[in-house]
Amino acid sequence: MGSGLSKPQGEQIAWLPRDSALPTLLRQPRLFVASYRWPLVCFVLGASADLFTTLWNLRAFGPEVEVHLVQRWISQIVGVEIGVPLAKAMQGAFVILVAAWWRPWCRWILLACACLYALAAISNFFLLL
Repeated sequence: MGSGLSKPQGEQIAWLPRDSALPTLLRQPRLFVASYRWPLVCFVLGASADLFTTLWNLRAFGPEVEVHLVQRWISQIVGVEIGVPLAKAMQGAFVILVAAWWRPWCRWILLACACLYALAAISNFFLLL
């Protein structure tokens, strides 16, 4: 089952792997989204659930309870209401960039991260950690 993406046209960027979806993501984001629609939907759902449960917990208990150091710092500096969405957006952008870096694994990286975000949301909701 192919990803629907063709090999990048034109010059190859020297520091990228030969089979990377990163040029497609940066030059033709609509094609990237169309090719990885369902893994991206799962990823956004999992990340959104984690965002809302993290926001809920940090409002209730303060940013000091956050395990992720950078997210805690951002929430302490700019406040929980801005810090949590900003940190989650940065995390999500990083995951998408890393997934796009390796085209053959892109779908599976996005799905694995969607599952991890969903598990984090469950942990946040039930206060498991």
